[in-house]
Amino acid sequence: MRLATPPGFASDVFLIAAPDAALLPEGPWTLLGDLQMRPAWRAAGLPEPEHALWVPVSEREKTLTTVIPWLEHWARIPLHREATVVAVGGGVLTDLAGLAAALFLRGVAWQAWPTTLLAMADAGLGGKTGADLDAGKNLVGAFHAPRRLVACTDFLATLPPRHLENGRWELVKTALVLGDLAWATELLEDGLVRPLWVERALAHKAGVVHRDPRESGERRLLNLGHTLGHALEAASGYRLLHGEAVGCGLLASCLLAETQGAKPFPREFIERMARRLAPLAAEVAPWEACLPLLHRDKKARAAQGSAGELPRTEIHCILPRPGEPAIQRLLPPEAWAEPHARLIQLLDPEAVRA
Repeated sequence: MRLATPPGFASDVFLIAAPDAALLPEGPWTLLGDLQMRPAWRAAGLPEPEHALWVPVSEREKTLTTVIPWLEHWARIPLHREATVVAVGGGVLTDLAGLAAALFLRGVAWQAWPTTLLAMADAGLGGKTGADLDAGKNLVGAFHAPRRLVACTDFLATLPPRHLENGRWELVKTALVLGDLAWATELLEDGLVRPLWVERALAHKAGVVHRDPRESGERRLLNLGHTLGHALEAASGYRLLHGEAVGCGLLASCLLAETQGAKPFPREFIERMARRLAPLAAEVAPWEACLPLLHRDKKARAAQGSAGELPRTEIHCILPRPGEPAIQRLLPPEAWAEPHARLIQLLDPEAVRA
């Protein structure tokens, strides 16, 4: 099924059950895929170009160092400017493959074939590519939209339960951006993954990205949960998966919004989120480890104070509201201290009392 996207949208978007080779590029193409997906790709009877690359990927390898051998390989083939790169894998793979495609010959076309729920719901669409630096998450990147995104839900059968749960939090994020508390609650209660949820998340993101391709306004709302989430992810040494860290960031964002005067979320909803995140309590880094990372967040900016004062750091923070769309507010990194403390208390009350 081809999803309806705004006229002139940069990517064709398909949500299908089984992989379809007809959606691969018609002209010359090469493949860059997560090594773990190779058996599923072959089992589906999909073609592999002669010079395909199947590579191991993890968040720890989401660096420019990982990308350089891919570029050298493409130069040796050689891959010409009219060729297309097909990226098959999760969010780390598609982020890096899109960045490599943007860099090679100053930009070659690419397709995203996301194979995880997180990548289908969020990372594969929108053209934001990236790599991590020691200083923080996704501090290097380029805007380079895929010509086509093909989300095949059959690939989700290859995922362990933890990775399905990881992607669920990006769906919860979309529900909270929209202010749809009923949908968010359904996502937290239902153990299944429904294609309709993925379709709704993709359709919403396509509309936002089309209206704000460079993240100068509305698109910042899609960072809900990611501000503290990215800091928690990096501070954990990437033992927290991206979606898990975003889930913690979403709960903290609900608490931050309340400190900023927004209507509080129902207690039952906050407790439901906390119960779902409780198994991650041991990996939630202390505030002292998060604060420096917040100061280096890619959404941070310097805000000049009074004469003679050093510039202060402010971050575009996204505040969810029950029953209403999320809003943006510039806040200092220190504003996250209280929500971080409450997050720890909610996830592991016994540890706080001890």
